[in-house]
Amino acid sequence: MAKKQSPKKPKIKDIAVATGFSSAAVSYALSGNGRVSSETRDVVLKVAERIGFIRDASAVRLRSGRSNLLGAIINDMSNPFFSELLADFEDQAYAQGYLTIVANSKDDLQRQSVLLKSLAAQGIAGLLICPVRGSTAATFNQMSSRGLPMVVCVRDVGDHVHDYVGFNDHQAGYLAAKHLIRSGAKHIAFIGGFDHTQTWLDRRSGLLAALKEANITSISTMILPGPPTREFGDYAMTEVRSRFPNCNDVVCFNDYVALGAYISSHRVGLVVGRDVSIIGIDNVPLAASLHPPLTTVELFPRTAGRICAQIMDERLQSKPSLKKRILIEPELVTRESVKPVK
Repeated sequence: MAKKQSPKKPKIKDIAVATGFSSAAVSYALSGNGRVSSETRDVVLKVAERIGFIRDASAVRLRSGRSNLLGAIINDMSNPFFSELLADFEDQAYAQGYLTIVANSKDDLQRQSVLLKSLAAQGIAGLLICPVRGSTAATFNQMSSRGLPMVVCVRDVGDHVHDYVGFNDHQAGYLAAKHLIRSGAKHIAFIGGFDHTQTWLDRRSGLLAALKEANITSISTMILPGPPTREFGDYAMTEVRSRFPNCNDVVCFNDYVALGAYISSHRVGLVVGRDVSIIGIDNVPLAASLHPPLTTVELFPRTAGRICAQIMDERLQSKPSLKKRILIEPELVTRESVKPVK
């Protein structure tokens, strides 16, 4: 039995035959380059759509030396914070004429290394990366040597070769602690977050600055670093109650950790916002749906995503400037998880 042949992919010459135009005119109409009338372009595009023609991006890249593909390596796509950042990055990049390939590093250094090489091999024009823990400036030396435009986002690794867009994490920690102090807190715990990352260090320094300003003694013994997860938040909140029975006020590294603190509190019959005060950082959509709604610090990840895409476009348009370092200012979002301000 003869093997069934796969249907042939439509080519530019097929459009030329169908329209009566030259192959060169068809190519110009499809690319938007060259002098062809709007009527010619409309006819070509309609025929291309009808016969199922799709331009070969690899071939276009080889001819032009340019790619319209951007790469994005994100720590954890299941975390709404990163999903929101990526959503606006992709929207802005699309509006600028780029498509985005997304990869999930799962906060794993080895996986990130493999993804960096794989995306570079795909011929991407530029890269957005939220570095995994353990990354340093040297981690991205290979990308620097390729001359690939790269924007580092969220986690500061001291890379001064590439553009950086992040958040004023010191101010985020300060705002969270200051709000608890205004509500009458005298003992504040800080739970969650990896203590060797700059993000964690900055949030802790902001918290300590607020305590010092209020003449409250150091809380070094009530700092419990760990994974920024719901599970650790549950564990850490239980530890706080056991080891520091006088501490009923907690700053969580992020809203996921705060969710775990809620679970731990509800389990033993404590009412959040009355018996204990819990505050998060991020303001993910889930925060407003908790019972009671979570007081948190808004970091504006969507704004960060848009800024990253705009910077990327500037680099790809060869607009020279000093490398940018942008810190987005956070804002406190007050809800009912903190005891009323006195």
